Amino acid sequence: MEKDKFQSYANSFQAIARLELESIRRMLDHLGHPEEKLEFIHVAGTNGKGSVCAFLQKILTDAGYRTGKYISPNMVSVTERISVDGQDISEAELSELLASVEDAAKKTEAELGGPPTQFEIWTAAAFCYFYKQDCDIVILETGLGGSRDATNVIQAAKVNVITRIAMDHMEYLGETLGKIAGEKAGILKEQKDGVCVTLQQEPEAMQVLESACKEKKHRLIVTKQPEIHEPKDGHECFSYRGMEQLLLGIAGPHQVENALLAIETAKVLQIAEKHICKGLLQARNIGRFELVKERVLFDGAHNPNGMQALMQGLKRYYPQENVNFVMGCMGDKDISGSLMLMKKAYPDAEFFAVCVKDNPRAMEAERLFTLARENGFSASACKGIHQAVEEAGRSGRLVVICGSLYLYKDWVESEK
Repeated sequence: MEKDKFQSYANSFQAIARLELESIRRMLDHLGHPEEKLEFIHVAGTNGKGSVCAFLQKILTDAGYRTGKYISPNMVSVTERISVDGQDISEAELSELLASVEDAAKKTEAELGGPPTQFEIWTAAAFCYFYKQDCDIVILETGLGGSRDATNVIQAAKVNVITRIAMDHMEYLGETLGKIAGEKAGILKEQKDGVCVTLQQEPEAMQVLESACKEKKHRLIVTKQPEIHEPKDGHECFSYRGMEQLLLGIAGPHQVENALLAIETAKVLQIAEKHICKGLLQARNIGRFELVKERVLFDGAHNPNGMQALMQGLKRYYPQENVNFVMGCMGDKDISGSLMLMKKAYPDAEFFAVCVKDNPRAMEAERLFTLARENGFSASACKGIHQAVEEAGRSGRLVVICGSLYLYKDWVESEK
């Protein structure tokens, strides 16, 4: 790959990750294995990873840890993927960082006959950055699956977190919940004092996690039932393990289960309750049940589990409202289940289909429009998100944008 093309390649659209570790291992060989000099909290799962990472970052930073965080995908800028103590890497630092791993990527390409993927380049670069920044701990979100995800090149993590497991990416991870759970549980490494934090999963997934923890000698911590209170000033409120009236900075009733995972992880690290309470309230995660404009709500729900959480949130926070939906999604998603949930919750809603811009995986608006009509919606296909939101809002109903986190950037750009 020519030198002047490397950074544009690294920053181009992040295709579905190659599920193998050989390429990332070769890159890290050439970079001196910075990941071996870092401590990690490794986060896998289908839904909720970004929110768990956001809660943990605020908790750890408030407790005095110099905290790195690596996430994907980004919402608006690629710099969001790599941050320290909540501060995204600057564009200048990112350019310098990518330049520093270019030689390792070229050597890997020569050895294996093909270039590392963008995700592999970014993962290796993130390890280098966190080591250079002298991070005490790194919150590491998997890209896809777990066992064969590029992030799984690390040695044993201090804590492994597995969020809600649901049917998603079946063509890569398996056609059953058990197989998908097996992929997620692949982040567990055999270690004497290993810890895995999860929630009460569906029985098929739970059985797999329990077996994996037994095999890898991990202590399995399963979150308990919290006491849920009425929301306070738009914040979810609950009590848990002696901590009373906890408030969340990320909206949505489903965020409580993500917060519980962060609490139990913080407890493993013996972090004081005052830091936990403060971190939960300070956490932010854009594009998750976010009121982006008056009467316009954005949520990145893109599979049935996430869509069910969105419908619950709408009923909880806007119980008297009728809604219209604006949706854009990926073409490799089976969205029939999501559409059925939307139609059941809001049978009179109008549906406005859009295509996510500049994304080769995006479903065409006409195809999404057809699927919506097949599920009983009164639907329209729109040229872009600005037109869709404008048309959806004419009735005065609450407009709900959903279907893909990638759609968030389109929304931001449409408002400039």
